[in-house]
Order: sequence, then structure tokens, then C-alpha cells
Amino acid sequence: LTRPAPFPRVQRKHFRDTKESLPMTSTESEPAPVLYERRGPIGILTLNRPETLNAMNAGMVDALCTIVKELDVDPDGKVLVLTAAGKGFCSGMDVGDMGTDATARRSPIVWPRPRPDRQAPTVFREANIPIIAAINGVAAGAGMSLALGADIRIMSDQARFYPIFLKRGLMPDMGLSFTLTKLVGSQKALELIWNADPIDPQECLRLGLVNKIVPHDKLMDTAMEWAERLASGPSMAIALAKRSVYRAESGTLESELEFGSFSQQRLMGSQDFAEGYRSFIEKRPPRFKGE
Repeated sequence: LTRPAPFPRVQRKHFRDTKESLPMTSTESEPAPVLYERRGPIGILTLNRPETLNAMNAGMVDALCTIVKELDVDPDGKVLVLTAAGKGFCSGMDVGDMGTDATARRSPIVWPRPRPDRQAPTVFREANIPIIAAINGVAAGAGMSLALGADIRIMSDQARFYPIFLKRGLMPDMGLSFTLTKLVGSQKALELIWNADPIDPQECLRLGLVNKIVPHDKLMDTAMEWAERLASGPSMAIALAKRSVYRAESGTLESELEFGSFSQQRLMGSQDFAEGYRSFIEKRPPRFKGE
């Protein structure tokens, strides 16, 4: 396929750490934990707490989930790229957000009141749009959980995964046991979790934890190439294919045949299908509109 022309930069938003998680301008004393930028149909979300290697707090998780949900319902939104500022992708949960009973009660992922609607991997999976993680540095603990929740994972050759939980007296959270087991099987998942050692890029690729390893300075260019190709594709078919793949993890062949039949019937009535057919007859690249 021919790579489409890059989309222009449109806007950049700062999300400040507030209970409401509303878009606000950062202040000198309180930097925005999340930066958000639109390039046409592509949203670029950057975790922005580099001084903590982008440790997640409640405000960051709230802002991240809000952005994904808003882009997913935007008719012009097609893909989200998730990356991070500084040397690390995400060092896990901020201990200041989970170290006491008082702070734990405010956290969207800590018992006794975990909120599935504020668990990033759940939000990623339920979104119709593809989520691409551009992993620029270490993804440790819940940071690894966050990365594995993405649909596509592109890793810098300077990054690594680090399932550090047991070294801190904790078990995996934010869905890591689920996603890791689906990717590598139960025996290997237990080995990785119990050893709690860093996993280098080549091993991540061999195990299927990432889709691609690239030189560090090519990370965002590569992620944007994937995003631009998906953004230019038939968005309804892309969304239904995502739904079908994740349904297949816990479904039966019969249920998937039924889902595929209904979905295909819906797609065959779309303008994108008509365009795909015309482009085949006319021997030219298709120009999909997501309709």
C-alpha cells in the first residue's frame, strides 16, 4: 500500500491533574500529567510526568481514559498513538497514590472500589479505534500493564518491559495477568511474573509482547506510519475486525461465525465496500471515508 501524506498538526491540549479531569492549561507549579495533540484523524497522547518516569496517578489515568473515550466517539477520530515524555514510558503506579488507605480510596484501580470505566486496558479494548503504544523507555509494573493493553505495540530498542510487582510485594494489576497469559500462555506468564526481571526488546519480540522493535530515533515516525495507514483505511471494518479478534479469545467458533456473518452483511452495505470494489475494478488504490 502507498503511504498516505502526513496529516497536519491541528491542536494540542494539556490535561491537568484534577478530580474532574477536564482539559486545562498546566501551571508552572503543576505540569500537565498528560499532553494531547490531534493530527487530522490521529490523536497523540503523551504521558507527561518525566521526573517520575511517568508514574501513573489518579489524574493521569482519568485524563487518559477521558481522551480515549472522546476520540472514540468523534466521527473524525480514527487512531490513538500513546507514548511518553522523557526516558521512560511508565514506571507504574505512583506510590503516593496507593501507599495509604486515604490515597488508595481515590485511586480508580485500587480496592475496595475499582472502576472498570477508569481502567485504561478496559477502555482501550472497548474502544472502536485502534490504540498504538509507542514504547520509548522502560514500562514497569502497571506501566507494562498499560502497554500490553494497547492493540499494537512498537518498542524502541532502548526500552524494556519490567514485571516488577513481586519485588514490591504485590501481584500484577491493571489486567497484566490476563493480557500476558493470552500472549504467552499460563506457564510462561507465571515464569515472567515470578522472576520479576526486566525483559529486553529482542525477548519481547520473540515472545510476541511487541509487534516491532525500531531504533529509538525512529519510534514516533514508525508509529505514525502505522497510524496513518489505519486512519486512511475503512474504519468500520477496522473496528469490527478488532471486536471480532477480542471476542474470539473467549468465544466459540460458532459465535464468531455468527458475528462475522452479521458484521460482513453490515459492511457490504457501506460506502467503503463500494469504494473498495470500484478501486479493484479500476486498478487503483482505494479512497476510504469510513462510511
